[in-house]
Amino acid sequence: MKKYCLHCNKIMIIIDWLKLESRRLFLKKYLSKSTLLKKRNKKEDLRIKHERPHEVFYLHQVDDPYSHLCCQVLDQLNAAYNIKITPLVVGEPPKSATPEVELLKKHSIDDASMIAPFYGLDFSTNKNKMSIEMIEKAQTILLSMNSDQFISMAKIVGEALWGNDIKALDEMVRSTTSMTKEKLVKKIENNNKKRKELGHYLGAVFAYEGECYWSIDRLPFLEKRLQDLNANKDNKILILERNSSNNKTLVLSQTIEIDFFISARSPYSYLALKQLIQLKKRLPIKINYRPILPMVMRGMKINLEKGLYILSDCKRIANQKEISFGNIVDPLGKAVERCYSIFPYIKRLDKEEEFFDLFLTDVWAKGRHGYLDKTLKNIILKLGLSWDDAKKEVDTNYWRKEIENNRKRMYEIGKWGPPSFSVKNENGQVLINLWGQDRIWLIEEMMYLMKDKDK
Repeated sequence: MKKYCLHCNKIMIIIDWLKLESRRLFLKKYLSKSTLLKKRNKKEDLRIKHERPHEVFYLHQVDDPYSHLCCQVLDQLNAAYNIKITPLVVGEPPKSATPEVELLKKHSIDDASMIAPFYGLDFSTNKNKMSIEMIEKAQTILLSMNSDQFISMAKIVGEALWGNDIKALDEMVRSTTSMTKEKLVKKIENNNKKRKELGHYLGAVFAYEGECYWSIDRLPFLEKRLQDLNANKDNKILILERNSSNNKTLVLSQTIEIDFFISARSPYSYLALKQLIQLKKRLPIKINYRPILPMVMRGMKINLEKGLYILSDCKRIANQKEISFGNIVDPLGKAVERCYSIFPYIKRLDKEEEFFDLFLTDVWAKGRHGYLDKTLKNIILKLGLSWDDAKKEVDTNYWRKEIENNRKRMYEIGKWGPPSFSVKNENGQVLINLWGQDRIWLIEEMMYLMKDKDK
């Protein structure tokens, strides 16, 4: 009986390995440059065959701060490219894509307020919670408009909504075609279905021929694609580029500390890690690594659209930043746990950064199975450490308390998922809390702003 159980266990191990390998091969092909080009060429051939214009769908959620930023560039986008912009007013994202709705709302407002000036855009709110009635009024106004009217009026409607200007919204509602509550709900539902068909789940999204581009952060990728298709009207200058308000020639003396809430299963954590390592070479930064369990291992769910979009998004960011990515063996479960079980040993020897760099590179770029002894042993040996000492920690549970404390601390700063950052000065004072690899540039901007104030 014992031999039979051991035999069954070996079979299950092989089956699990085969599942991971089959998924690795699928994702490697799915994310490859050749597959992307084939998809794009096929889409373009069909567009030409059916004599369709370059149609860009824009998904607008009226109570989403990023949508308010995006609608401000629609006229510029329309003027710079031979495209047809089709606005779709959508509702809130599905719960399967937004596990912490209230935290996301607060974060989005804070984040949009911080980044808007760097793009020459406007975002302000009087902090009062907007009512459902006001949201529905804004939706009604925009749904009654054609594309040209939407492009010219979306910002004005947004300013009234975010400013809680009920009088302005009422005036605009009176000048639009009346719409029953049932008709409004139906239109939003239909647009939500279209959003899912386009492959996304949020507002503030540009969708063009099989690919989605979220918010102003991804707009340059859309512009580059349109330019490659010669859809630009004049030159190839991007309509939206981030400005820097600080003098980058200054030499910084004050060291800052970053609490980096990292997950071994987060591809964005991997991209953030690579960028922070490079940033450390130029600026006085100390990083405190605070690993957390992946959201899925904390009982949260991620729908299919979100999962595929995240990987595709990470691939194009990685390509842009020349970071190897795409040969993936999902570390969910055992690989994450074994990685974290070694972490206390690694931390005692001050090798956290090198350890996470090697592990995340293995699972996100080199197609290695993170749960295997072979993989972990190779990492330990590359660090110049003793595998005999390290393997004593593997599969223990001492790490769980620290990881749980990290999760609690992350929630205390108003974030819920990786990668998140809490940036502090030399005195331990929190300067800024950020979420996402997209905001690493804000850390640098803040440091130069600190230097300017000290002058």
